[in-house]
Amino acid sequence: MKKLLTAMLTIALSVVTALSLTACGKKDDASSVQKAGKLVVGVTIYEPMDYLDADGNWTGFDAELAQGFAEELGVNCQIVIINWANKVAELNSKQIDLIWNGMTASDELGGQIDFSVSYAKNAQVAVVKSDSTITTKEQVKTASIAVEQGSAGATVTEEIGAAKVNKVTAQIDALNEVKAGTSDVAIIDITMAQSVVGKGDFANLKIVSGVSYGDEIFAVGLRKGSNLKEKLDAYLKAKYADGTITKLAEKYSVGLNTDALAA
Repeated sequence: MKKLLTAMLTIALSVVTALSLTACGKKDDASSVQKAGKLVVGVTIYEPMDYLDADGNWTGFDAELAQGFAEELGVNCQIVIINWANKVAELNSKQIDLIWNGMTASDELGGQIDFSVSYAKNAQVAVVKSDSTITTKEQVKTASIAVEQGSAGATVTEEIGAAKVNKVTAQIDALNEVKAGTSDVAIIDITMAQSVVGKGDFANLKIVSGVSYGDEIFAVGLRKGSNLKEKLDAYLKAKYADGTITKLAEKYSVGLNTDALAA
């Protein structure tokens, strides 16, 4: 009888636990973050979204927003560099809490992680040396192309059937490949290209006029079912409503997805 009662209690507890989980339906990442006292944000060096200033401090459109969100949660913001190709694994293994790095909200990624409300728009462009004779999509297709592994630019090379693709760790590395002459073209985000091409270290590079690929939207990546999403969406919409995001967009020359932010 005692064994029977024990078994029945075990089953009852299991049912209650299952019902509780079903009722909640979300991973309590918010409590975990607050308990840890820090929000860990995964990025790559990607100007104007996330990059280091002259003093070695994180700055950029996404970096400022991430720091503001951490403050809203009452925790510190810890920005860490990740391998972009491993971003989903980093997120799901809880090495990071969010992917906040001008990330394209693609259907493929949407099957693996959740997205915040979209806050910016983007497209892919081709970058070449200033004296390059590459001017068309057909010429880009047959050239040697540098792209960030796992990026929207890498997807473009697959879609156009590019024959020579050099996959690197970050978009900045793709630009350095063109600068060094080891690749003819870099396919990167227009957001980054407009921020750095033709200036400083990349003064000898240019964006190929009239060559762009796709219309994309940026969003923050979260674990599937994370209860941080509700807080993050509310934060992004509030910061758009009070003008903060618009000011940041002007400061960093980022195109906003105003329809989503205002909804």
